[in-house]
Amino acid sequence: LVLSGEETELDKTMIEDLNDPLVHLVRNAVDHGVESAEERAAAHKPPKAIVTLSASQMGDHIYIEISDDGKGMRPDVIRRKAVEKGVIDAEAANGLDDRQSLHLVFLPGFSTKDEVSSVSGRGVGMDVVKTNINKLNGKIDVVSVPGQGSTFTISLPLTLAILPVLVVRLNKQSFAVPLSMVREIIPMKPKEVQRVSGRATMVVRDEVLPIRSLARMIGWESQRSPAFGVLMHAAETTFILAVDGFVGRDDVVIKPLSDIKPRGIAGATLSGDGSIVLVLDMEELLSNVQADTPMSLFSQA
Repeated sequence: LVLSGEETELDKTMIEDLNDPLVHLVRNAVDHGVESAEERAAAHKPPKAIVTLSASQMGDHIYIEISDDGKGMRPDVIRRKAVEKGVIDAEAANGLDDRQSLHLVFLPGFSTKDEVSSVSGRGVGMDVVKTNINKLNGKIDVVSVPGQGSTFTISLPLTLAILPVLVVRLNKQSFAVPLSMVREIIPMKPKEVQRVSGRATMVVRDEVLPIRSLARMIGWESQRSPAFGVLMHAAETTFILAVDGFVGRDDVVIKPLSDIKPRGIAGATLSGDGSIVLVLDMEELLSNVQADTPMSLFSQA
C-alpha cells in the first residue's frame, strides 16, 4: 500500500464520514482488483501488487484516488453480470458505452465476484460508497484498463476542507496561497531584479527564477512596488510571486464565492478580524501568464 498526499487536510467530521468508503475501496482493490500470484506471473507482472491511496488539492476541490495495478475491469463482463443479477435489463445494458458500464458497479446488488471473501465480503457495498460520497456533496468516478488496473477518484468541494495557507497582501486586500506550494519568503529590492530575455528574474541560491506579479496575474494595478516575494512551486514551475506584504500562516475553510467563479480564485474565507480573504487557484492563474518585465514590476517605485 502506497500513501501520497498525507499533508492534505480535511475537517474531522469529513474524515470520519470518509473512513468506511475508503476502507471499502482499498479492500475492494485488494480482493477484486489484484490477481493471484499465478495470474500476475502469467501476465509478466511483479508478484507484489501495488495499491495507491493519494490525496491532493486542485482548484476548488480535494481529490482522493484509490488505484491498483491489477487485472482491471472489462465493461462487457460488467454489463453481462448486471443483466444476470437483474440490476439492469439487457436492452438498457446494450445501450451503455464502456464508461457508463463501469459505473454499473455503483448500483445496489452488483458484484463481479460470486464467492464470499474474508477481505471484502461478497463485493456488495459499492452503492453504499457512492451514497456516502454523495451525502458529502462529492462525486466518485472510475476508470479501468483491462490488464493494467483500476482507479477510483473521489472529488470533494473545498468547502469541506481545511487548507493550510500563507496569507499575503496586495494593496489592502488579503489573499491566501496553499502552504504546500510555498518554499520561503524573500524581500524584493529593485537592484536585485535582473532582466533575462526581457523578463524579470531574481537569483536565489544560484538559481535564476522568474518573477510573477500577483497584481498582473489577477488583472489589478498595484499601488506600490512589491516588497516581498513568495518562492513557490506550482504547476511544475518554480517562481517568485511578487506581493506587497504578508500576514502569516493560517488554516482556513474555503467557501465558494458564487456560481460564477472569478478566474484564478478558488473561493474565500474570513480572517480572524472578519475581513474577507480570497483564496488563489494558482494552477489556473499560471495556465496563461508569463513572467513580468522589471519595468512593469517597479514602474511605480
